[in-house]
Amino acid sequence: MAEGTRDVPYQAEWTPNLRHRPDPNRVNGPAVPARTIAPARRPTLPEAPYPQPTTTSPQPSYYDLSILKAPVWKWQIASYFFCGGLSAGAYALSRMAERAGDEKYRDLSRMGAYLALAALIPCPPLLIADLGDPKRFHHMLRVWKPGTPMNLGTWSIVAYSGMATYEVVRQYLQDRSDRIGSAQRGRLLKLMNNGVLLAIHDAAGVPFALMVAGYTGVLLSCTSNPLWCKNPWLGPLFSASALSTGAEAISLALDCTAEGGQPQSPSHSILRKVDTLAHLTEIGCLAGFLRFAGDKARPLRQGSQSKYHHLSLRAMIAAELLKLVPFGGALRKPIRMLSSALGLAAGFALRWSMVHSGRDAAEDPHAARLVSQPREG
Repeated sequence: MAEGTRDVPYQAEWTPNLRHRPDPNRVNGPAVPARTIAPARRPTLPEAPYPQPTTTSPQPSYYDLSILKAPVWKWQIASYFFCGGLSAGAYALSRMAERAGDEKYRDLSRMGAYLALAALIPCPPLLIADLGDPKRFHHMLRVWKPGTPMNLGTWSIVAYSGMATYEVVRQYLQDRSDRIGSAQRGRLLKLMNNGVLLAIHDAAGVPFALMVAGYTGVLLSCTSNPLWCKNPWLGPLFSASALSTGAEAISLALDCTAEGGQPQSPSHSILRKVDTLAHLTEIGCLAGFLRFAGDKARPLRQGSQSKYHHLSLRAMIAAELLKLVPFGGALRKPIRMLSSALGLAAGFALRWSMVHSGRDAAEDPHAARLVSQPREG
């Protein structure tokens, strides 16, 4: 070391900042310029081991694998959707017919009540069979979550089943009022026919029926499945289909139980108008559904379930065309029954194609990526 120099310890520029100061937030020394962060480069994915399918607007995928898990629903759910919708539609038409026409549509209100309960009976077994464990259905009733379509739908079914049973008991007692010998049965019938009680019953029963008719479509739209996700047309579509199948089932049951020489009742005329209006609404909602879904509806239009989708449309059109043909005499009743049967087939095919096309949509990796993209406009 040179003469006249002292051993001075080395100090970095930031060393004074480590000493205790009353104002610790103040930093002495030159300001350090902020670093400019370069934009992240998009990583290059390895090429897929096999060529990926090309679409109009292909979306990137990882080794052609979907990011979603396909629904495990089988035939039980499609059948449950159909039976629940038919029951709700028949019940709503039955109660509105009695409110509007009283004795004029007595056969409609009576047959609609019986059909509503008959179509509702298979619903809990079908739902429990799909869940795999009866306790799962019970567990959904342990909580009350109105914001969850599945929980709200479960409670709606339970409440609606009570309304449907009440109506069947009332209709049964009314049909046998002349043969009721017990005083207790007469008092029960008088109580159930009370105007105030019937008004309360309808004020609760009809909304519950409409909820059962449309909640299944809302439930599908709340999933991440590309075919159903956030589609606002599913609820109205299933509701319109429920009313059409309910009207067709009542009309078919009236024709099957009527005697050979019995003339056409006024109920057939009103059911025909309701069915036509419901079919027009159903076709309009289906068109809106396909337009909203866009490319995500390709599994429904071109997939393995497309034959059921086209069957539903053709059966609806055929059922309406049969109404326009001026058949008379002995052919009127068979043609009317064939039209009702085609309408019921169209309602079942609609739900079958809609439910099972969801599996193909979830397994398509490009359709799954379309769900996460924002809609234009």
